[in-house]
Amino acid sequence: MGTIIKNTAIITDNGFSAIANATRAGLECLEGAGVSPDDVGLLINAGIFRDDNIMEPSIASLIQKELRMGLDFDANKPSQSTFSFDVVNGACGFLNAVNVADSFLKNGNVQYALILCGDAHPSKTDHPEFPYKAVGAAALLQFSPEANKGFQQFSYRSNCHDQVSSTSTYGDMIAFGDKGRGSVLFTFHNQYLNQFRQLNVELINSFLTEHSNPNIDFLLGSDPEPGFNNSVCQESSLANQATRALDLFNQFEGDIHTAAPIAGFHQLRQEMHNGNQQSLLFSSVGSGDASACALYYA
Repeated sequence: MGTIIKNTAIITDNGFSAIANATRAGLECLEGAGVSPDDVGLLINAGIFRDDNIMEPSIASLIQKELRMGLDFDANKPSQSTFSFDVVNGACGFLNAVNVADSFLKNGNVQYALILCGDAHPSKTDHPEFPYKAVGAAALLQFSPEANKGFQQFSYRSNCHDQVSSTSTYGDMIAFGDKGRGSVLFTFHNQYLNQFRQLNVELINSFLTEHSNPNIDFLLGSDPEPGFNNSVCQESSLANQATRALDLFNQFEGDIHTAAPIAGFHQLRQEMHNGNQQSLLFSSVGSGDASACALYYA
């Protein structure tokens, strides 16, 4: 028994608004699954960079409004209202959101949960120097009573508590002046990708050892530079298996950050309908530094 991904959607041609991209991805995901917005009891936004640097209200609530999803509470039909909130944890946000949704679904509190990811420049305009591609991603989750289906185990690892993040984002209020709503600054420490890679490999190796080295058919991982996910696969214990690491950086012509796990699954969906069970390892790494992974049986 476990939480399964019922449907996914990826939006790459909708401009540079994080809210608009996530909204369109959510609509396409629900329509493709034949699910009404009113049947979704939980909506979680795991994107980081948002329109106008909005902190409050939650981006999830603004997307919920655009989707017209469970806006009116009816005491006689409490299950038809939608609980929405943001999960802000960089590249690991999707797996954090799934872990939370998994508890809601297993307890029977909701029938469906919608996870939305994606990042865009806060100005809602094209900035070539912005490190992440503007995409929208949506994954619709539901609970499956079938044995060995869906998400099974989750694991997390971060760097030492006294270490600073290899990457950081901030706003210089004095320098930005009245342009702060549409501005953002990044710092990337030297060798930050190598530090990400090392942390990701450490987590994968410990996860595989802890769970008796399950066979992994596909590695769906962060891909912040060409070949990153493949190098993680080759430098970890997965090199002893016939695991295929997905190449997302080249497919999307850049780093799609929080949307990577959904995009990887979306890419594989056409290949997972051969009747045989496939094992996937979702794996993410990013600022914090933090890494997360989860085993999934399709």
